[in-house]
Amino acid sequence: MRILSADTSSRKFSIALLERGVPIDQYEPISFNRHSSDLLPAIDKLLSRNSYSIEDVDAFCIGLGPGSFTGLRVGITTMRALALSLKKPIVGIPSIDAIAHNLSGYKGYASVIIDARQEKVYARRYSFSAKRIEPKGRIALLGIDELLKNIKGPTIFLGDGLEIYKDRIIEEKKELAAFAQESTYYPKAAIIGRLAIERLKTGKRDNAFKLSPLYIYPKECQIKKHKR
Repeated sequence: MRILSADTSSRKFSIALLERGVPIDQYEPISFNRHSSDLLPAIDKLLSRNSYSIEDVDAFCIGLGPGSFTGLRVGITTMRALALSLKKPIVGIPSIDAIAHNLSGYKGYASVIIDARQEKVYARRYSFSAKRIEPKGRIALLGIDELLKNIKGPTIFLGDGLEIYKDRIIEEKKELAAFAQESTYYPKAAIIGRLAIERLKTGKRDNAFKLSPLYIYPKECQIKKHKR
Protein backbone atom coordinates (compact mmCIF):
# COMPACT_ATOMS: atom_id res chain seq x y z
CA MET A 1 0.00 0.00 0.00
CA ARG A 2 1.28 3.43 -0.99
CA ILE A 3 0.39 6.19 1.50
CA LEU A 4 0.51 9.97 1.13
CA SER A 5 0.45 11.67 4.51
CA ALA A 6 0.58 15.29 5.59
CA ASP A 7 0.43 17.53 8.62
CA THR A 8 -0.39 21.23 8.40
CA SER A 9 -1.20 21.91 12.06
CA SER A 10 1.92 23.94 12.80
CA ARG A 11 4.19 26.51 11.17
CA LYS A 12 6.43 23.67 9.98
CA PHE A 13 4.34 21.54 7.69
CA SER A 14 5.31 18.06 6.62
CA ILE A 15 4.36 15.64 3.86
CA ALA A 16 5.60 12.09 3.32
CA LEU A 17 5.27 9.17 0.97
CA LEU A 18 5.25 5.67 2.46
CA GLU A 19 5.27 2.31 0.74
CA ARG A 20 4.57 -0.94 2.59
CA GLY A 21 4.75 1.03 5.83
CA VAL A 22 8.23 2.41 5.16
CA PRO A 23 8.84 6.12 4.42
CA ILE A 24 10.46 6.47 1.01
CA ASP A 25 10.52 10.27 0.86
CA GLN A 26 9.41 13.29 2.85
CA TYR A 27 9.33 17.03 2.48
CA GLU A 28 9.57 19.41 5.44
CA PRO A 29 10.12 23.04 4.47
CA ILE A 30 11.31 25.44 7.14
CA SER A 31 8.06 27.40 7.23
CA PHE A 32 4.53 27.12 5.96
CA ASN A 33 3.09 30.61 5.67
CA ARG A 34 1.05 30.34 2.47
CA HIS A 35 -0.96 27.27 3.38
CA SER A 36 -3.34 27.22 0.43
CA SER A 37 -0.69 27.88 -2.23
CA ASP A 38 2.12 25.72 -0.80
CA LEU A 39 0.53 22.35 -0.13
CA LEU A 40 -0.51 21.06 -3.57
CA PRO A 41 2.75 22.09 -5.29
CA ALA A 42 4.68 20.38 -2.48
CA ILE A 43 2.65 17.19 -2.96
CA ASP A 44 3.22 17.31 -6.71
CA LYS A 45 6.96 17.81 -6.19
CA LEU A 46 7.18 14.89 -3.75
CA LEU A 47 5.35 12.52 -6.08
CA SER A 48 7.17 13.66 -9.22
CA ARG A 49 10.65 13.16 -7.84
CA ASN A 50 9.67 9.58 -6.98
CA SER A 51 8.12 8.99 -10.42
CA TYR A 52 4.56 8.67 -9.10
CA SER A 53 1.33 10.43 -9.92
CA ILE A 54 -1.50 11.17 -7.51
CA GLU A 55 -3.43 8.23 -9.00
CA ASP A 56 -0.71 5.88 -7.68
CA VAL A 57 -1.59 6.73 -4.08
CA ASP A 58 -3.65 4.03 -2.30
CA ALA A 59 -4.66 6.01 0.81
CA PHE A 60 -4.38 9.48 2.31
CA CYS A 61 -3.53 10.44 5.89
CA ILE A 62 -3.73 13.83 7.56
CA GLY A 63 -2.93 15.30 10.97
CA LEU A 64 -6.02 16.60 12.77
CA GLY A 65 -4.33 18.92 15.22
CA PRO A 66 -4.94 20.64 17.50
CA GLY A 67 -3.02 23.59 16.16
CA SER A 68 -3.28 26.33 13.56
CA PHE A 69 -6.91 26.70 12.49
CA THR A 70 -5.98 27.97 9.03
CA GLY A 71 -3.38 25.28 8.44
CA LEU A 72 -5.68 22.50 9.63
CA ARG A 73 -8.56 23.62 7.43
CA VAL A 74 -6.36 23.81 4.34
CA GLY A 75 -4.63 20.49 4.95
CA ILE A 76 -7.75 18.50 5.79
CA THR A 77 -9.80 20.04 2.98
CA THR A 78 -7.06 19.26 0.46
CA MET A 79 -6.60 15.65 1.53
CA ARG A 80 -10.35 15.07 1.75
CA ALA A 81 -10.76 16.38 -1.79
CA LEU A 82 -8.03 14.08 -3.09
CA ALA A 83 -9.48 11.05 -1.34
CA LEU A 84 -13.00 11.77 -2.58
CA SER A 85 -12.00 12.48 -6.17
CA LEU A 86 -9.90 9.31 -6.39
CA LYS A 87 -12.28 7.19 -4.28
CA LYS A 88 -9.44 6.25 -1.91
CA PRO A 89 -9.56 5.83 1.89
CA ILE A 90 -8.51 8.60 4.26
CA VAL A 91 -7.42 8.42 7.90
CA GLY A 92 -7.03 11.29 10.35
CA ILE A 93 -4.53 11.11 13.22
CA PRO A 94 -4.25 13.61 16.10
CA SER A 95 -1.11 15.63 15.43
CA ILE A 96 -0.36 15.77 19.15
CA ASP A 97 -0.13 11.95 19.21
CA ALA A 98 2.31 12.05 16.31
CA ILE A 99 4.53 14.43 18.30
CA ALA A 100 4.59 11.95 21.19
CA HIS A 101 5.77 9.25 18.78
CA ASN A 102 8.81 11.38 17.93
CA LEU A 103 10.38 9.99 21.10
CA SER A 104 12.07 6.65 20.64
CA GLY A 105 13.55 4.34 23.24
CA TYR A 106 12.07 6.34 26.11
CA LYS A 107 10.39 4.80 29.16
CA GLY A 108 8.33 6.81 31.61
CA TYR A 109 5.92 9.74 31.31
CA ALA A 110 5.88 12.51 28.75
CA SER A 111 3.79 15.62 28.25
CA VAL A 112 3.30 17.16 24.81
CA ILE A 113 2.52 20.87 24.92
CA ILE A 114 1.52 22.92 21.87
CA ASP A 115 1.29 26.68 22.04
CA ALA A 116 -2.36 27.79 21.90
CA ARG A 117 -1.58 31.48 22.59
CA GLN A 118 -3.02 33.66 25.34
CA GLU A 119 -1.00 31.81 28.02
CA LYS A 120 -2.61 28.49 27.11
CA VAL A 121 -1.39 25.22 25.66
CA TYR A 122 -2.89 22.15 24.08
CA ALA A 123 -1.57 19.28 26.16
CA ARG A 124 -1.71 15.53 26.54
CA ARG A 125 0.17 13.20 28.84
CA TYR A 126 1.58 9.84 27.71
CA SER A 127 2.99 6.70 29.26
CA PHE A 128 5.94 5.11 27.45
CA SER A 129 6.90 1.47 27.84
CA ALA A 130 9.09 -0.89 25.83
CA LYS A 131 6.12 -1.96 23.69
CA ARG A 132 3.75 0.98 23.38
CA ILE A 133 2.95 4.65 23.81
CA GLU A 134 -0.34 5.11 25.64
CA PRO A 135 -2.24 8.42 26.00
CA LYS A 136 -3.27 9.19 29.57
CA GLY A 137 -6.46 11.21 29.36
CA ARG A 138 -7.92 13.48 26.73
CA ILE A 139 -6.34 16.36 24.86
CA ALA A 140 -6.81 19.49 26.98
CA LEU A 141 -6.66 23.23 26.45
CA LEU A 142 -5.49 24.86 29.65
CA GLY A 143 -3.22 27.46 31.17
CA ILE A 144 0.43 26.58 31.63
CA ASP A 145 0.14 27.01 35.42
CA GLU A 146 -2.76 24.57 35.59
CA LEU A 147 -0.82 22.09 33.51
CA LEU A 148 2.20 22.26 35.80
CA LYS A 149 0.05 21.74 38.91
CA ASN A 150 -0.95 18.36 37.49
CA ILE A 151 2.65 17.20 36.99
CA LYS A 152 3.52 15.16 40.09
CA GLY A 153 6.40 12.98 38.93
CA PRO A 154 9.35 12.88 36.53
CA THR A 155 8.19 13.97 33.07
CA ILE A 156 9.85 14.68 29.76
CA PHE A 157 8.33 17.59 27.85
CA LEU A 158 8.18 18.10 24.09
CA GLY A 159 6.25 20.25 21.63
CA ASP A 160 6.52 23.82 20.39
CA GLY A 161 5.09 25.14 23.67
CA LEU A 162 8.63 24.71 25.03
CA GLU A 163 9.77 27.62 22.89
CA ILE A 164 7.73 29.84 25.22
CA TYR A 165 7.38 27.97 28.51
CA LYS A 166 10.58 25.98 29.00
CA ASP A 167 12.05 28.40 31.54
CA ARG A 168 8.81 28.45 33.55
CA ILE A 169 8.71 24.64 33.59
CA ILE A 170 12.31 24.53 34.85
CA GLU A 171 11.49 27.08 37.56
CA GLU A 172 8.34 25.25 38.72
CA LYS A 173 9.31 21.58 38.32
CA LYS A 174 13.09 21.69 38.66
CA GLU A 175 14.52 18.14 38.72
CA LEU A 176 11.16 16.58 37.80
CA ALA A 177 11.35 18.06 34.31
CA ALA A 178 13.39 16.84 31.35
CA PHE A 179 13.21 18.09 27.79
CA ALA A 180 13.29 16.35 24.43
CA GLN A 181 15.39 17.68 21.58
CA GLU A 182 13.98 20.49 19.47
CA SER A 183 13.72 18.12 16.49
CA THR A 184 10.82 16.40 18.29
CA TYR A 185 8.70 19.54 18.76
CA TYR A 186 6.62 19.19 15.59
CA PRO A 187 4.50 16.40 14.05
CA LYS A 188 6.07 14.48 11.19
CA ALA A 189 4.01 13.21 8.27
CA ALA A 190 5.95 9.95 8.14
CA ILE A 191 4.83 9.11 11.68
CA ILE A 192 1.24 10.11 10.89
CA GLY A 193 1.37 7.75 7.92
CA ARG A 194 2.70 4.91 10.05
CA LEU A 195 0.00 5.40 12.69
CA ALA A 196 -2.65 5.55 9.97
CA ILE A 197 -1.44 2.30 8.43
CA GLU A 198 -2.04 0.54 11.75
CA ARG A 199 -5.65 1.70 11.60
CA LEU A 200 -6.05 0.72 7.96
CA LYS A 201 -4.77 -2.78 8.71
CA THR A 202 -7.71 -3.28 11.06
CA GLY A 203 -10.18 -2.01 8.47
CA LYS A 204 -10.66 1.38 10.10
CA ARG A 205 -10.92 4.53 8.02
CA ASP A 206 -12.59 7.92 8.32
CA ASN A 207 -15.54 9.35 6.45
CA ALA A 208 -14.05 11.77 3.93
CA PHE A 209 -17.23 13.86 3.97
CA LYS A 210 -17.15 14.34 7.74
CA LEU A 211 -13.46 14.39 8.67
CA SER A 212 -12.70 17.64 10.51
CA PRO A 213 -9.98 19.24 12.66
CA LEU A 214 -9.71 18.65 16.39
CA TYR A 215 -11.04 21.85 17.89
CA ILE A 216 -10.38 21.77 21.63
CA TYR A 217 -12.18 24.24 23.90
CA PRO A 218 -11.49 25.31 27.50
CA LYS A 219 -13.22 23.40 30.29
CA GLU A 220 -15.48 26.33 31.13
CA CYS A 221 -16.78 26.43 27.54
CA GLN A 222 -17.49 22.70 27.61
CA ILE A 223 -19.42 23.08 30.89
CA LYS A 224 -21.54 25.93 29.50
CA LYS A 225 -22.26 23.96 26.35
CA HIS A 226 -23.33 20.95 28.40
CA LYS A 227 -25.69 23.05 30.55
CA ARG A 228 -27.38 24.45 27.47
